[in-house]
Amino acid sequence: MAVSVGGLLFLVGCEEARATTPRIPVLGEVGGQVGQEGVEAPAWSRTLMIGDQQAPHAVVTSNGDVLVAATYQEPINLGAGPLPFDRNVVAPHLLVARFSSEGTLRWARGWTPRSEARARVGGLAVDASDHVFLSGTSANHTQDGATLPEGPFLARLSGEGVLDWVRSLPGEGPVTVNAVTSDNDGGAVLVGDFTGQRDFGEGLKTAPNGRHAGFALRVGPKGEQRWSRVWTPVGEGEVSARAVAVDVFGDVHVVGGYAGAVSFGDATFLTVRQRTPFVVKLTHDGDHVWSHDVRGTDGSAVSVAVGPDRVFVGGGFSGKLYFQNAWHKADSRDGFLLAYDAQGSQRWARTLPTGAPVVATDEAGQVTVAGSHDGGRALGGADLPPGLYVAKLLPDEGTSLWVRGFASHGTASSARTVSVDASGGVLLAGGLNRPTPEDGPSQRLQDGFLIRLKPQG
Repeated sequence: MAVSVGGLLFLVGCEEARATTPRIPVLGEVGGQVGQEGVEAPAWSRTLMIGDQQAPHAVVTSNGDVLVAATYQEPINLGAGPLPFDRNVVAPHLLVARFSSEGTLRWARGWTPRSEARARVGGLAVDASDHVFLSGTSANHTQDGATLPEGPFLARLSGEGVLDWVRSLPGEGPVTVNAVTSDNDGGAVLVGDFTGQRDFGEGLKTAPNGRHAGFALRVGPKGEQRWSRVWTPVGEGEVSARAVAVDVFGDVHVVGGYAGAVSFGDATFLTVRQRTPFVVKLTHDGDHVWSHDVRGTDGSAVSVAVGPDRVFVGGGFSGKLYFQNAWHKADSRDGFLLAYDAQGSQRWARTLPTGAPVVATDEAGQVTVAGSHDGGRALGGADLPPGLYVAKLLPDEGTSLWVRGFASHGTASSARTVSVDASGGVLLAGGLNRPTPEDGPSQRLQDGFLIRLKPQG
């Protein structure tokens, strides 16, 4: 069976399989008895012709709706009329849109830049009360009289896309907002990295010697300060916080990569690699609980999800990875999925012949991973062209339940976010590279996509 996503992305190799071995997704290890019950089936898909350098973010709301945020650099119409577009500005525009669980557009809001500053979406989240948290960097974007001030920001929108409040992060020097999540208590947690000086609500913090320092910021329901943490490297090191997740107790889990030496609140970690993955757990109040790096590994963690007594960390690495008293070797640049328990003990590791996976958990505690692959005998029990995969695993040992492959014909694709709704349905968002014309821009542009998969009874 084949499903077109805007004529660009197609579902292929639809052999959902229950595997007997936990390593995924490799032919022979994904083969076996086909399982129909509970396997994801395609529901709908959308292509977002944004013409930008970055892929969109998307999340599922508590009622099954889909929220998406992206930057766009050309006129776009999602189905309710053209969004605002000013051809006289250089910075990308910003959109936030909401689709129903069936894929019908409910509303779309376009924000127009008023400066030439750098602009990007850094994260998108929604809580159980339908409050939407949007983070990133703004080029003084405006929409219906509301403004996102220039520079890094965290904003809360209503379920209709109306701005409730916005908070900036004043300072000097480059800053990257990488992720945001609801704190399950009406507020949000934001993570990223910066150089120079930034005020995260408790006075200016300085990244030494022009290096990158990582940060986490927790705010309350009205954007008020809860706490902030800054992790500065020693000497010539670097720290980048790439993703964040909050568990049902309000504990905060941050992952990323570091170089040189750094302490997250306990022991000092030291690496001679270009970048080594880390994970740190903080309490609801921001106190250090535990932290670990992935020793001997050249790579970074880029995603994190939490479930009952499990912390799942996804990332990419080259060379070797040491976890749970065993070495895992990468063929070139591979992905990894690591599982810790709530106390920080190592449980299991899976390496994937793919790009760094994004991860999510569902109410049953199962973990869903998604990412890109280079083709070949990687997915679906057959030789597949390059594209994407989505897989679901059991939490205790990482046993694969099913893997689904998507092939992008003639263009590279990437997964940006994966979400799971209350019924177990999966939402995948990412980007599709446009062909670069000979006289086109030096930086490759992308269009976005949404793929909604629903479980079959």
